[in-house]
Amino acid sequence: MASILPQVRGFAEAVAPHAEVCTDSALLAERGRDYWGVGGVASALVRPRSCQTIAPIVALAAAHGVAIVPRGGASNCSGGMLPAPGQVLLDLSGLNRILDIDAQRRCARVEPGVINADLQTATAPYGLCFSPDPVSAPLSTVAGNIIENAGGPHALKYGVTYNHVLSVEVVLPDGSVRTFAADDEGPDLLGLFIGSEGTLGIITEATVALRPVAAVTHSLMGAFATARAAADTIAAIIATGVVPAALEWLDRAGIAGLEQFYDTGYPLDADSIVLIDVDGTAAEVRRDQAVVERVLRQRATEVRIAETADDRAALWFGRLNAPNSVVQSGKGFFIGDVTVPRDRIPEMQEAIQATAERHRDGLLFIAVCGHAGDGDLHPTTFFDKDNPLAPGALVAANNEIIDAALRLGGTITGEHGVGTEKIEFMSKRFTPVEIAAQRAVKAAFDPAGLLNPGVMLPVRAAGEPDTPVFGAAVYDALTGRLPHNTSAALTTGGNTDISVNLGNLSLVVGAEATVASVGSFLREHGASCAAIPPTGGERTVGALVATAAGAERDAIRHALLGIDVAIIDGGRPARFGAETRKDVAGYDVKRLFVGAHGAYGALVALIFTITVQVADI
Repeated sequence: MASILPQVRGFAEAVAPHAEVCTDSALLAERGRDYWGVGGVASALVRPRSCQTIAPIVALAAAHGVAIVPRGGASNCSGGMLPAPGQVLLDLSGLNRILDIDAQRRCARVEPGVINADLQTATAPYGLCFSPDPVSAPLSTVAGNIIENAGGPHALKYGVTYNHVLSVEVVLPDGSVRTFAADDEGPDLLGLFIGSEGTLGIITEATVALRPVAAVTHSLMGAFATARAAADTIAAIIATGVVPAALEWLDRAGIAGLEQFYDTGYPLDADSIVLIDVDGTAAEVRRDQAVVERVLRQRATEVRIAETADDRAALWFGRLNAPNSVVQSGKGFFIGDVTVPRDRIPEMQEAIQATAERHRDGLLFIAVCGHAGDGDLHPTTFFDKDNPLAPGALVAANNEIIDAALRLGGTITGEHGVGTEKIEFMSKRFTPVEIAAQRAVKAAFDPAGLLNPGVMLPVRAAGEPDTPVFGAAVYDALTGRLPHNTSAALTTGGNTDISVNLGNLSLVVGAEATVASVGSFLREHGASCAAIPPTGGERTVGALVATAAGAERDAIRHALLGIDVAIIDGGRPARFGAETRKDVAGYDVKRLFVGAHGAYGALVALIFTITVQVADI
C-alpha cells in the first residue's frame, strides 16, 4: 500500500472494518475492465462486507476526498466504469442475495449484485419474471439494469427497467441513506435516479415489480427485399393495435456477418429480416398472430412461424447469440447504440452502410441489429486489429453514425448509456441550457463530484448558463424541503396543439390543451392514453402533469416520453425526452416536472405513449 496516494491509504485503513480492501495490481486490472475489455486501474478495490456497510464506506470516502467507481456485473457497453489511479473501485458483485419474492404482490426485493438471469430463474417457479431482459442478462446485475435503465427485446410491450422498479434504497455520495419510491409524492426522484449511470448514488437494495410469464408465446419472421418495406411493415403492425412482445431487426450485412461465425438459418438474399414475438393467453395469441401474419404475408418475401419451444429457439438463435459471436470472432469490434423514430430506420440503415463504404479501407463491415419496435439500433463495426487505418476509421464512422441519428430526429443512446464513450456527443444532443440543468442535478446529489467521476456530463462549455434556482429546487426535493409555490406558473406559451403518430404510438400535446380536448382527439383516432384521465376535462394537460398525485401521477409516470419546458432560471426553452421510446442520454430530467407544481419551470408541451384498439381481422 506504500505506493498509493496518502488519501487513498488513509481511506483504506479506515474502511477495513467495513470491507475487504485489495491493492493487488493484477486483480485491480482484471476487475477494472468490463466484458468488452474497456476499463482502467484504480488504486484500491473495496468489497463491502454487507449492504449495511456501504453507507459508512461512502461516508469515509467523502471524508478522505476519495472518488468511488461502483462495479456490478461489468457488462456495460459505453465505458461507464473507468477507474483511475487515486480512485477506489467499489465491487458490489458479491452482494447478490435475493431477499424476498412476494408472489402475491408480484415483487422481489434484492441486493444490488443479483444477476438478472438468476432473478429470472428464482421467479420462474412462481410463474413470474422480471420484465427487463437485456441480452446481457447472464452478466448484468439488477442494480446495473436500474442505473442504466436497461431495455431488451421485450421492452416494446412491457417497458424498460423504469417501468418495473418500485423502490430503491440508495447511499448518497455523502454517506446518507435515502429511499426513492414510485409512489412518492412530488417530483419523481426515483425516475431521475434510474438511468443515472452510477453518478448520483449507490443502490443497496431494490424492490422490483414482477409480471406473470405469458401462458403462450409464438414467434414469426418476415424477410424483406428492402429496409423500407420492413420498416413500413413494422409501422403497419403497430398501427393495427397489436403490440408485439418483441420486434427485432437484422440487416443484410448483419445476416451475412453472423453467417461467417455460425449457421443462423436466416435467408441470405433478404435485405432485412424482422423477428416478432406475440404472447398472452391462447386466445390473445391466436388473435394477435393472425393480425401480424396477415400484415407480413401482404408485404414480406418470406414468412416463417414458430410455435413450439424448439422452433422458437431456432428462429431466435442467430439474433440472441449475436453478442457472443462478436466476441468469439477474433476481430476487432465496436457495438454502437442509437435510436431513431421507427419510420426513420431505413434512412438510418442507409446512412450506416454509406459510412461503412466510405471507410472500407479501415473497416471490414458494419452489421445492424436492434429493437425495431423501439427504433433502437446497434450498428456493430468489425475491423482487423492489425490494420493501422482501423482506429481512425472507427472513430470517424462512429461520429458519422451519431450525427445521422441526430439528423433523423433520434438520440445518441437508447439503452447502453453515455458513459465515457458518448460524452463528446452530449453537446450535440442537448443545448447548453439542457446540459446546465443536468449539471445542476449532479451538483445537488454530489457537490464534491466523487461518485463515478468523468461519466456522462461533458466539460462545461463557455456558453453554458448557470441554473441556480433549478439546482436549489433539486436539492430541496432531495432533502424533502421542496415547497409548493402557489404562484409558480405551471404552463406557458399558449400551446394547445394536438397531434398523434399511430405508427409510433406517440402523442404530442400543447401544455395548455385541455384534458377534454385531448380525450376527444384520441377517441376520434381510435387511441387512448393512460395519462389522460376521463374526468377533469377543463384542466390543462400541463396542470395535470405539474400537480399530479396518487393514481394520476402513477399513470403519467409510465406514459410520459418527453417535455418541452421553460426552465425556471430565465424561462429558457429546453426539451427533455423525445418521441423515441428508448432514450438514456443524460439524466432523465423530465421526471422532475411530474408533480413539482412549477418548481423547475413551466410546461410548454408534452409527449406521451398511447395505445390503439386492435383491428379486426
